[in-house]
Amino acid sequence: MCGISGMISNSALTRADIAGVGRMNALLEHRGPDSEGMFDDTNVMLAMRRLSIIDLAGGRQPLFNETGDIVIICNGEIYNHDALREELRALGHRFSCLSDVETIIHAYEEYGVDCLAKLRGMFAFALWDKRNQTLLLARDRMGEKPLYLHRGDAGRIWFSSEIRSISSVMPKPLKLTPEAFNMFLTFQYVPEPLTPLQGLELLPAGHYLLLKPGALDKAPQSYWDLSDVREDAGKPVAVTEEILDNACRLMGTADVPVAVALSGGIDSSLVAALTARHFPGQLHAFTIGYKGRPETDERGFAETLAKDLGIGFTEVELDTDQVIDGFPALVEVMDTPVGDIAAFGYYSVAKASREAGYPVLMSGMGGDEFFWGYEWVREAMLRNETLLAGKKVKLPWWKRLMGQKPPEKADFFGVHPDLRNGDAWSRKLMPEKALDHLPEGYWLKEAALDVSGPLHLAISNLLNRTWLRSNCLALFDRMSMAHSVEGRLPLLDVELVDRVTGMRNSGLVDWHKPHKWLLVEALHDALPADVLSRKKQGFTPPVRDWMHGIVTHFLPLVENGALVRQGLIEPEKSRDLSAYSLPFLYKLVLLECWTRLHIEGKPVGELSRKAA
Repeated sequence: MCGISGMISNSALTRADIAGVGRMNALLEHRGPDSEGMFDDTNVMLAMRRLSIIDLAGGRQPLFNETGDIVIICNGEIYNHDALREELRALGHRFSCLSDVETIIHAYEEYGVDCLAKLRGMFAFALWDKRNQTLLLARDRMGEKPLYLHRGDAGRIWFSSEIRSISSVMPKPLKLTPEAFNMFLTFQYVPEPLTPLQGLELLPAGHYLLLKPGALDKAPQSYWDLSDVREDAGKPVAVTEEILDNACRLMGTADVPVAVALSGGIDSSLVAALTARHFPGQLHAFTIGYKGRPETDERGFAETLAKDLGIGFTEVELDTDQVIDGFPALVEVMDTPVGDIAAFGYYSVAKASREAGYPVLMSGMGGDEFFWGYEWVREAMLRNETLLAGKKVKLPWWKRLMGQKPPEKADFFGVHPDLRNGDAWSRKLMPEKALDHLPEGYWLKEAALDVSGPLHLAISNLLNRTWLRSNCLALFDRMSMAHSVEGRLPLLDVELVDRVTGMRNSGLVDWHKPHKWLLVEALHDALPADVLSRKKQGFTPPVRDWMHGIVTHFLPLVENGALVRQGLIEPEKSRDLSAYSLPFLYKLVLLECWTRLHIEGKPVGELSRKAA
């Protein structure tokens, strides 16, 4: 696991170019505290910071092929590297180390860009092919690892793992776009492929970019299409169980100690149970609790399961004052703004894991998204199936009593009043000049449900691009890497996603089954019945107390603050915000703090003092 950065130029690199890449790399030290590496050619420079997880002694990057004319830097892990290495050795390739990243080089030599289909893992990498003068940038299918791009003047493209790194070489002043302002205050995150800053791009998940000096205007190309996959749906439970067991075995393998973020729900419990099978006595669990033990506190369930599995257990208790005091530091490491109140839990469990000597942290993230764990997503499937069949949707009596009307066309986000309010309220704050860049209905158009293909794919693809990738995965990556911890997600294993989706494409309709049916049935022998029947809460904090404390403390910053200076809030409208809901004000406060820290470059201490 690493942080990577670099550039490609139409002309020969200058001293300023080399210094710029050096600045970007230095700002990624938290992602790779163990070593750094750099490579430069006439038109290309690559840099990386390494967090040593596999082949601690031999895996220093950049890595090269036998002849030294192909070089790679990579952020991530290739979980099937052992099998892939054996396949490539049989074809005549010679390896210099046991690093998972070196297998990418030889797979590229053998298969070209088709090598991407061979990689089972999470990654963002840059590979320079000196023979063909080609730079290959690629990002994993699910989007676990980020890769930002900036197309500079004079024929340059810069890239990096984080915004705070790449923004160091972007023209100043940095600018938060009206589109990002609107989308964040609507969704609580900036949905991919949109980014917060003007002039900043994000390589889409499951895409690659091939660049050559003198030909830098290429568009990203997709290498993954779930609509094409097929799998026999005759034994979905057995197939799912086998893949999950293997995924936990692969992701539990490392040359350093491995831990698991454990709540009391199904998803993290099954990751812990399956991994502990393969690594008895080696796994350690970390969980979050809340002062006063409110209903959302699941540490008792987690501790009981850890004892049953025979694994170590550490709990971290959070209280409201601690969260308020730590809010500026949290936003500083957030890199991209995410208004999920659970952020402090992810931040704290990663911190505890690193301090205890566990630089790998497994998680059950993705189970709710991929196995129909959210009731609102299941409702969307059933509602839209009805509409696409030409029938009318019948609302529950209580929704009719509240004056709600049934939808008349297929939709996903548009039925949610909180999102509609977020859009309307953000527009209400904005000056006319900013609104000129924001067409009416922009948020719905950018997050529309494409029903030209199978409905289950349409909803999964939209959910993955928005909530899963732009909120959950972005948050987990930044919170874990802030403490130099590698996060691993077995429930988003690419083979699992491919094959279960293939079964759905072949007729499996598991969204008609009970809650998380496929997951529960596949793991009925691995977990106690009470765990399998318990709905996941994850690290769900005392939401209202935390939000109220943060808003009370930091809302004064909004008045004539950074968002006003960015031209995104009318000055007079920043002075009276009493008409807005607490969740909306929390998002507004977070974005104000994020803008001060990441765009204006204010230090955390100054922000805290001003808020006080």
